[in-house]
Amino acid sequence: MEISEIYELFDKIGVLTFSTIHNNEVHSRVAHFNGCDQEGIYFRTMWNKPFARQLMETKKITVCGVSNTKILSHDGDLGADFPPGYSIRLIGELRYIPEEEVREKAKTNKDLKLAVYDMDKYPAMKKGNFMIYSAKVELFDYDFSCVNRDHKLLRTRMAFGGMTFNEAGPKITGKCVECGKCYKKCSFKAIEKGNPYRVRSNRCDDCGDCISVCPVGAIELSSPF
Repeated sequence: MEISEIYELFDKIGVLTFSTIHNNEVHSRVAHFNGCDQEGIYFRTMWNKPFARQLMETKKITVCGVSNTKILSHDGDLGADFPPGYSIRLIGELRYIPEEEVREKAKTNKDLKLAVYDMDKYPAMKKGNFMIYSAKVELFDYDFSCVNRDHKLLRTRMAFGGMTFNEAGPKITGKCVECGKCYKKCSFKAIEKGNPYRVRSNRCDDCGDCISVCPVGAIELSSPF
């Protein structure tokens, strides 16, 4: 998937959650991206805000969002509607973009023209532009009621700028005795029969059901993203 396609998935959501680390605390706020090119994905803030200072200090960011925020029900109605949609998350490394570079890029990148407008209107934004140049991204395309397909989940992991990632889901080891209990228990249709059986990472929700029923402890816990 190209950087532009990743950007479009985030941009369709609009308002996103951006998180940084400061003094071993996670600090989150809502913001949005404002453009991309072949080098990375752009966003901005005011240089004087704690957000910008944390970005300058760590050069790291995580961003996530969901396409439909009105999907959960807490009223006990087991028949509550859960329409298809997607969530997406990013773990990335970034660099500060000087004002002059933003203005130069805006000459050929229409998405960055608004950044120039904001810099002129809000002087503190002149030193508040950043680009995510390296990241790993996960697209979590859910259809829990199987409206559009016969399984609940399509989970895609990707990276750009040299970053790498681990595949989603637990791993079935050579201890597998092919009893089929994990295959029958998995409601995501993420288990594939074989010798040994295999977890299809692009369908796995990492719910743990397969681990809970394996009689020989053949299933290893999933690795971090």
